[in-house]
Amino acid sequence: MARADDFLAYLADFEEVLATKESNEDRKQYILQHFLKVDNPKGFRIPDFDKDLDWVNVSTPLTFASEDSLKGKVVVLDFFTYCCVNCLHVLPDLHQLEEQYSPEDGLVIIGVHSAKFLNEKVTANIVSAVLRYDITHAVVNDSDARLWQQLSVSCWPSFVIVGPHGQVLYYIVGEGHKDKLFEFVSLAIEHYAAKGEISQHPLPIRLEKDRLYTSVLLFPGKVHAGPQADQLVLSDTGNHRLLIVDRLTGVVQTVIGGQEKGFCDGSLQNARFFSPQGVTSFGKLLFVADTENHALRQVNLETGQVTTLAGTGCQGNDQEGGAKGTQQPLSTPWDVAVGVSPGGSEPDVIYIAMAGSHQIWIYCLKDVLWWKNKHYPQGTCVRVAGSGSEENRNNNYPERAGFAQPSGLAISNGLNAVFVADSESSSIRQLSVKDGSVKALVGGDRNPTNLFAFGDVDGQGTEAKLQHPLGLALLADSGPLLIADSYNHKVKCVDIHSKICTTVLGTGVPGNSGGDYPGSGQLNEPGGLCVASEGDAIYIADTNNHCIKILDWKDKSVKQLPVVLKEDSVRRIVENFQNVDMCALHKKPHLPAVTLCPGGHLTFELDLHLAKGLHLNHDAPNGWRVTAGDEETQSVLSSLPSFTSSGSLCLSNIAQKMQLVSLDLPSDIPDMSVLLLVITCQLFICRDNNTCTQVKEQRLQCVNIKKDGVQQENIEIGLDVK
Repeated sequence: MARADDFLAYLADFEEVLATKESNEDRKQYILQHFLKVDNPKGFRIPDFDKDLDWVNVSTPLTFASEDSLKGKVVVLDFFTYCCVNCLHVLPDLHQLEEQYSPEDGLVIIGVHSAKFLNEKVTANIVSAVLRYDITHAVVNDSDARLWQQLSVSCWPSFVIVGPHGQVLYYIVGEGHKDKLFEFVSLAIEHYAAKGEISQHPLPIRLEKDRLYTSVLLFPGKVHAGPQADQLVLSDTGNHRLLIVDRLTGVVQTVIGGQEKGFCDGSLQNARFFSPQGVTSFGKLLFVADTENHALRQVNLETGQVTTLAGTGCQGNDQEGGAKGTQQPLSTPWDVAVGVSPGGSEPDVIYIAMAGSHQIWIYCLKDVLWWKNKHYPQGTCVRVAGSGSEENRNNNYPERAGFAQPSGLAISNGLNAVFVADSESSSIRQLSVKDGSVKALVGGDRNPTNLFAFGDVDGQGTEAKLQHPLGLALLADSGPLLIADSYNHKVKCVDIHSKICTTVLGTGVPGNSGGDYPGSGQLNEPGGLCVASEGDAIYIADTNNHCIKILDWKDKSVKQLPVVLKEDSVRRIVENFQNVDMCALHKKPHLPAVTLCPGGHLTFELDLHLAKGLHLNHDAPNGWRVTAGDEETQSVLSSLPSFTSSGSLCLSNIAQKMQLVSLDLPSDIPDMSVLLLVITCQLFICRDNNTCTQVKEQRLQCVNIKKDGVQQENIEIGLDVK
């Protein structure tokens, strides 16, 4: 069994016999016999990772060849791609497994990212996904799918379990196999620990989420125009909350939910969400696709209460539906839109893009009459289109049509149509409200099983190519239709009648810039968009840039909406908590807060310590930079005439101190102000064997301004590089 194909053939026979074992003890003994068999030195061994791969969440690459790395560990390789909703479904299982067994207990989980889309091959985009989905285990970017091919992996997600000497123990294909994953991992750790083959050494874990992040928003997924004409609702997905903001000023008016994930109804402050995505409104009600809670939530702005309309908080596998309220489990709802039932005259249903089951569902706000004279009582949640098979299949019969991870919705009442951003087929589809027929609009392929027909091509119908579109919005009821073409980092426009698709914003390269002329602005994986009531401004959830962009439809210029918390909210926090450490609210590496008086003096000093065997590469651009963490701080820094924001690091010893920058604060800075300063140090560190790596460390410094504050503070930034 020295080859992957031979091992898989053996596993097929093993699985057939294992299925006949009825008791847990019989299964255990048969699995232990299997371990003894694959322990044979001539058995199938895991190929090691290529040395030039990029790693995330660890400070140094991991290897099966080293005794201080993966030797002596049971390793679970999770082959995934971050666009794949099925891959997202197994993350809670992996998280629970990590909580049960640490690396010191003998278990290591490694996400092997094997991209489907070209955009997913970029390590920076994988880092964003790791942060977005709170992945805390090591991830390696197998951009050329070398390990995928060597192990004959065939689909996402797939697990390969490896023993402490690199022996391949087992394969698990697809989602929904939590019990089998836990069974094999637990028995493997027990078996090899009893043989003294499990090592308790730690791993060089360095989580991306522990690095600095200071924006108000974190991976905003969707944006909705409403509930009032001058308001927007933002899905602040990474912070697990909703923000209602003034669409002209960006000032946050209402915060719904908290910055920690959860599943809890109640007041706007006490309710909790888990990575909410789509949001829509009807009157004083908001409806929310609470994606990773697998639930549909309602926010009543009049009573200030959040309730669950459908879903249980756990992923369901029902592909038919029909139960009422929280009796009906859901599977990863990604977007929602208020609409009208067939023959209806006013909004009476919520359409749901059910990404997890590859279908379109509805939630009935009233008793409704559906196709084929089906009666659905108020509160019913039911599938209306999509077989549940992941495909790009158009059909006159809605239950025979196939979708592939639908993630965005837009409704035209005049055209009796629901437009669907079908992300995994990279196409836009059209569902008829009148008869349920599903038709193609643009993108994708005529072959319903081809989910790899993606690209970045303006054109007509299927000649146009998209790459994992996530959001839709209608400029007017009759069109045109705007697309958040996420992995192409663009906004595109479709004439609904001619099916001609053209680019209106974005260069095709991820970036974060505005622009005063058409096509000059840049985006980074935009996830949603909406149109202001007057139709003159397009608001874009620029997800990986953690911001909201505004596209002026007339001159095609683009700028950023400055999303800011109300000034009195910040002051109230300071008043309630004397000497509050505002940095703690960011949950990121930070320095102790200081309190200065207006006109005070602040100095930063770097205290660098390099471990034995390390030295600075003096030919590289070692440097430091001080930037603002919010708009108020930026305004203060801009007013300082002699402020130097960056400089070089000239260090010669392995332990040395160096003054970076000094600040003289304005004497007229308002009392009770809070400044957020971001200090970044970039170092190029080499080992004695001349292998070098870049080290980028950031710290957040909070400065409280009070009349009775001190006149001068010296801040020491300690960096220990090992």
